[in-house]
Amino acid sequence: MLFGCYCLNPRYVLDEKYSTNENDYPENFHKMIWGAIVNIAKKGNVKKITPIDIENEISQFNTAISLWKNNDGWGYIESAIDMSSDKTMNIGKYYDDVRKYSIVRNAAESLKMDISFLYDENDDEKLEAFNRLTSMDVLNAINNKFMDFKSMWKNRFSDNYSFKVGDGITNRLNEHKEQQNVYGYPFQSRYLTTVYRGMRPKKYILRSSVSGGGKTRNSLADGCNMVSDRIYDWNKKEWISTGDSQPVLFISTELEKEEIQDIILAHVSGIEQERIEIWDDITPEEEKILNESAKYIETYEYYVEYMPDFTIDLISETIEKYILNYKIVACFFDYINDSPSLYEYYYNKTHTRLRTDQILFLFSESLKLVCNKFNIYLGSSTQLNDNYKEDGNKDAGALKGSKAIIEKADGGILALPVTHKDLKKLKPILESNGSFGKLIPNMSYYIFKNRGGKWHNIIIWTKLNMGTMREVDCFVTNYNYELITDIEQTLIDFKLDDVGDVGIIETDVDISGSDLAMELSKSI
Repeated sequence: MLFGCYCLNPRYVLDEKYSTNENDYPENFHKMIWGAIVNIAKKGNVKKITPIDIENEISQFNTAISLWKNNDGWGYIESAIDMSSDKTMNIGKYYDDVRKYSIVRNAAESLKMDISFLYDENDDEKLEAFNRLTSMDVLNAINNKFMDFKSMWKNRFSDNYSFKVGDGITNRLNEHKEQQNVYGYPFQSRYLTTVYRGMRPKKYILRSSVSGGGKTRNSLADGCNMVSDRIYDWNKKEWISTGDSQPVLFISTELEKEEIQDIILAHVSGIEQERIEIWDDITPEEEKILNESAKYIETYEYYVEYMPDFTIDLISETIEKYILNYKIVACFFDYINDSPSLYEYYYNKTHTRLRTDQILFLFSESLKLVCNKFNIYLGSSTQLNDNYKEDGNKDAGALKGSKAIIEKADGGILALPVTHKDLKKLKPILESNGSFGKLIPNMSYYIFKNRGGKWHNIIIWTKLNMGTMREVDCFVTNYNYELITDIEQTLIDFKLDDVGDVGIIETDVDISGSDLAMELSKSI
């Protein structure tokens, strides 16, 4: 009846309301006829399709013409046209009947589903009920089967769970008493380790910085400290232990393989990256340490995915793959930025063109969910808006993108190169400690968010060698540059006394870090 309607009014086969596809036809004979009708209808202003039109369409194909003749295609189409001649107004029903049977047949064949709950030729009641259903009713009934199955296992595949508040609370109390599971892997900065208690599972910490502030390099160094079990100390002239080696994943959105390898090689060996790259007066001793570093790095379980175009699903699937196959304990995502796939991803989910700041907020929120779901530490960073370069007066509008990104993070760090203005304000501290000239800081970490932690609204001042991404602590102040003396350094496994001769990190951005950190903290 449907083929008859198609032949009597060929526009129906191209009409979205009534068009079918090859999955709607169980036999090659029917598929062939449908294909021929579609091809004929597409040729132009066709008023009617006859058996001779179909035969001419398929005559050039030996297999098709044999199928046509063996199944009396001519008689089949004549009968279809004759039976439908005064019933073309019912095409909607004929179309829906074909689609309804196609759905149950495909469910049985492709999904291997038992469709007897819907259709059973030996059960008259079920057949009668099935005849009353539309194709959408059938599709919904099958989909509900999947929904019911998924709901049985919803707690297994999501972050949702339920509990009684007293369940296991005594064990939790003992964990506090015995200080179990208190610290994660240490940062290079022992003060940062104190503030955040290291890089702990289910914690998501974001660094925000200006361009050239070492965001990616810092993340690579943090990951390297988790992966490596030693680095070379040029002051002691020996390899020093950095603790147990843990598998780590780094997702890079910009740096490629060779760039990453150079940074890691410099960090492990303690020889600055630029000197390695141009082989600047490398001594025999340094070459020996570089060769040993390369051998150690070859053994590292430090995995990198280069992913310039990404979605949250791709990142989640990638992290899950490395957890299952390589048992990673932490992931570092280069830094949060937009990508073409990210815009498309959220448009498909919301059917709305979201602003960049909205997309980045949703993406940051998703990273936190991934961190919780897989019980790993997740470190990332975000770049400050170019508006910060304009002047020293910051407004909330200029910070909006960064505020949105940071809202879901457990920790927020504003990492800024130290300026000459900073050093003038720090001069009393530096001179009073007698360390002016040795441990002059060139990097400052404004701790503006620390969920559940004691220390916030403080500045950790460090000396950072951008060539090796090695770092030592100097001291801690509040936002008024007043020394804080009651914060202790948390030392886990290793300590560097110095990182060589480093100066002020050159940057064209001269901003008030305390004003900026205060603005960022207002969103928390």
